[in-house]
Amino acid sequence: MSISPIKLSQREAMLLEAARAHGFVDEEIIHKLRGGNPEPFLEIEEGKYDFSPLFALYEENRERLEEAIREGYAIKYTTFNGIKFILNKRYNLEPPRDYETEETAFIGIRLAEKDVAWLRSTLSGNWRIVEMERLSKSGESVIRIEWNG
Repeated sequence: MSISPIKLSQREAMLLEAARAHGFVDEEIIHKLRGGNPEPFLEIEEGKYDFSPLFALYEENRERLEEAIREGYAIKYTTFNGIKFILNKRYNLEPPRDYETEETAFIGIRLAEKDVAWLRSTLSGNWRIVEMERLSKSGESVIRIEWNG
């Protein structure tokens, strides 16, 4: 893996997480991108997403996108709605069922430590993650994601 994570746009990251949420594993996503045919991605939420930006990025720099898929990435600039999307697609979390929202924060998100670490390395620097509580029985952390702009 590169010393610094590969940067993806929020849209590219959202497309990747939508494919993962649909059940596509990393190597399957890479295989579909190598094929150059966006048709297999049309089954994701009944064709709701246009995957052409991911194909364009793949054509531009195959190795870097494959590394981002396999090893991780950082989002160049994350928005409030981008975080909601990631929390939903990656962890099946939705407000108000799983956490509360304020204008510039997400409160009470329960995640495993590895998932908190993933968010820390993936979200852009305009957000910060604050651990509110560590739940010893489950090994989960309760976090707050807040605007750090």
